[in-house]
Amino acid sequence: MTKIRSAVLALLALSLCACAPKLETLPTADFQPYNPDLTEVAEPATIRGSYEESTGALGRPSRSVGVFAIDGKVAFKQEGFETPVPLAPGIHSLTIGYLNGAYGDTIPVVLDAKPGGRYVVKRSEDKDWLDGLRYDRIRTWLYIEEEGTGEIAVPKTPDILQSIEGRYQPPSGPGVATIRGTETGSALDGLSVYPIAVDGQIVKEDREQDLLVAARWEPTKSVALTPGLRAIAILAKGGMGNRYLPILLDAKPNASYVVKVEHGLKKFGTTRIFAYTIWIEDSITGEIVVPRADIPGNVYPTL
Repeated sequence: MTKIRSAVLALLALSLCACAPKLETLPTADFQPYNPDLTEVAEPATIRGSYEESTGALGRPSRSVGVFAIDGKVAFKQEGFETPVPLAPGIHSLTIGYLNGAYGDTIPVVLDAKPGGRYVVKRSEDKDWLDGLRYDRIRTWLYIEEEGTGEIAVPKTPDILQSIEGRYQPPSGPGVATIRGTETGSALDGLSVYPIAVDGQIVKEDREQDLLVAARWEPTKSVALTPGLRAIAILAKGGMGNRYLPILLDAKPNASYVVKVEHGLKKFGTTRIFAYTIWIEDSITGEIVVPRADIPGNVYPTL
């Protein structure tokens, strides 16, 4: 069965290569550049990742860890994860992650950057073999440390959301705002986008994972927000993979927000890439409160 499946996938890949759309016919991906205004910041902070060359007698895949997105921006000027990225002091909504050869993963976190802070994203691996039974793979843990003091700014967080302890506790009472996502198609083959985390806390699943079924979040279910600046992680799911967009949203009292998404093939330089286009509207007025932005999905396979 495995050989048959591999042959089918190989034929599918070749068919995709053969019928690849012409690059010039595709729209250009709008990956928002990260370029903070630090002109009035006396002591900017920085954050960086790290890179590790292949090692061992037979060698192993190169491994890197770092920042994939900051406050809705996904395009960075620096070369490599190990180059420091400037930060204005204050709250930031981040996606951090790792690449281990061809494999990798990301998670949404929140960092309260201190003036002059020097932060570094780090990783460790879980050695508990039971993870392979519970989650289909061994977990990798990601965290953020202040280099000068050794203080842990973001505690160790597993790359499998369902295994993160604790859940977001939504507020209640007068004045709260709400945010919800959207979904098209079915749960198996559709496209959905929804808030997966608020202020660094994962939103509670509507169906918890067990040995037989995966965890399930209901995209169109509203999540309550305390008015003010909120760090929200948006999960785009479906199409060619899943991706996070971490944003900062100034939630107004009694406001109702809806996250929307499109998915399609675009060009990025000479590369054909699937992209999610995400934006947020006021669900009552239709006003766009977070502008449309692309986040990269998988690369289109070509020869």
